[in-house]
Amino acid sequence: MMLSRLSRLDPSKILITHQHGDHVLGLFGLLLSMAMHDRKSPLHIVAPNSVKDLLECVMKKTEAKIPYDIIFTKVSEGTVIKGRDYKIRAKKAEHHGEAYCYRLDENMRPGVFYPEKARALGIPEGPLWHRLQVGKKIKHNGKVVLPSEVTGPKRRGRSFGYSGDTRVTAKLVNFFKGVDLLVFDSTYTEQFKKEAMLYGHSTASQAAKLAMKAGVKKLILTHVSARVSDEEHLLNEAKEFHQNVYVAKDFDSFDITYPE
Repeated sequence: MMLSRLSRLDPSKILITHQHGDHVLGLFGLLLSMAMHDRKSPLHIVAPNSVKDLLECVMKKTEAKIPYDIIFTKVSEGTVIKGRDYKIRAKKAEHHGEAYCYRLDENMRPGVFYPEKARALGIPEGPLWHRLQVGKKIKHNGKVVLPSEVTGPKRRGRSFGYSGDTRVTAKLVNFFKGVDLLVFDSTYTEQFKKEAMLYGHSTASQAAKLAMKAGVKKLILTHVSARVSDEEHLLNEAKEFHQNVYVAKDFDSFDITYPE
């Protein structure tokens, strides 16, 4: 986060998939860094209960002083966070121990606004148009005008999925159905398929098959094992099943465009 110049104070919510070291050990330094930068606003952590136990143990043993509130939510399947214009859901992963995948979906957006329809109803351009554009009804000349009278059908928002460590399962195909961007466990190539099954991970081919079945728009392969020396081979295996796929690299940035 420091090298990428992302603010260590900005995150208001942290979601953790499971308690394995490569997924939690960075948390304590981040929390202390927030404290050193005089954070005051609450921090919301969503994770398995074992992470809460570990967090409390480390903070006690290190005598850490945290000047802001930490709100902990034990993760379970279903909606774990509901924001003003989005929600985040969790689904159990198939990995060693208690593990989860996450999916973020923005709320439905208002339909396309048609100025000619507003003019035909005698509504003057300005604040009333804006209210209708954002999906709010108005009252004009003693008559209530609904957004649906001057806009098209509602449009869906953007979506993002993150697998954490997991084997591919049928329920995850359904969970990630139609997401715009999916970051998925691709620890191994097919050469290490047995290891993937043994240790609760996926191969690039398996991840790509899931993305294909789920209708995922863009797939990012991550958590690549050091045993995979040729990332191009990993990518080529995935592209047999899904063309819009990339191997994640530190500091990569991907825009998620609106569906329409």
